[in-house]
Amino acid sequence: MFNIRVNKLSGETLFSFCIDTLSQNYISIKNIFIQYNFYKCYKIINNNDIIYTDIYDLDYDNIILNNNLTIIFLQYDKIFINKLKKNYHILKYTSDEIKNNKDIITLACNYNGLLLQYASNELKNDYDIVKTACIQNGYALQYASNSLKNNNDIVKIACYQNGYALEFASSKLKNNIDIVKIACNNKGLALYYANDNIKNNFEIIQTACNNNGFALKFINDFFKNNENIVKIACLNNGNSLQFASDELRKNKNIINIATNNDIYALRYAIN
Repeated sequence: MFNIRVNKLSGETLFSFCIDTLSQNYISIKNIFIQYNFYKCYKIINNNDIIYTDIYDLDYDNIILNNNLTIIFLQYDKIFINKLKKNYHILKYTSDEIKNNKDIITLACNYNGLLLQYASNELKNDYDIVKTACIQNGYALQYASNSLKNNNDIVKIACYQNGYALEFASSKLKNNIDIVKIACNNKGLALYYANDNIKNNFEIIQTACNNNGFALKFINDFFKNNENIVKIACLNNGNSLQFASDELRKNKNIINIATNNDIYALRYAIN
């Protein structure tokens, strides 16, 4: 006996059933599909491994599986899904029903997280949908509900993917050291979006300047006069010297570090 599960793309199980083993303990996909009319499938999963996608083009005669099988089922027909795959932005012009369909929006956000913008407000507040979108593109955070913009896990995922997603986090999370560090480790200039209090945190400043020396531009005058911070910035980008304090722009050691990185940084030195 073989266990067959039929799931929605969102993971919800529609139903399951068992079939008898066929000759040589193999299951014929063709027979299953003909018997149960699974003509709207997106993926076939065998023992947790995705073994076939875009099922419409499946050559039934040449695909044979054994063991446990999961079939991912889409509600909409082949013509609509194929149109969607060719141009996901048609979601903008689809009905409210489709924009509120978790399977369709999941499929779209797996392809391009920014397509979350076309989802219903309900799905913009759906943890799984927003997580899928932010894994694909951190900037999708801008389309999430205010509640999820204040969700630690969602914002971390977004900032791991694209540090600039910090721009769309809640004010509370822009003041969260762990999240700002994640963002600045990915994109140093994300420091610009951090709360002013965080911009005074030595560890955060160090992380940001190590990733992008130009982050020096966004810190206060006290740290612009910190030799260790300015060294880190200039080692990353010599032209960061322009944002250092006048005192450090006269510092020969700092000038040497900056010009060794980029000779044109000499224009920012003060004699």
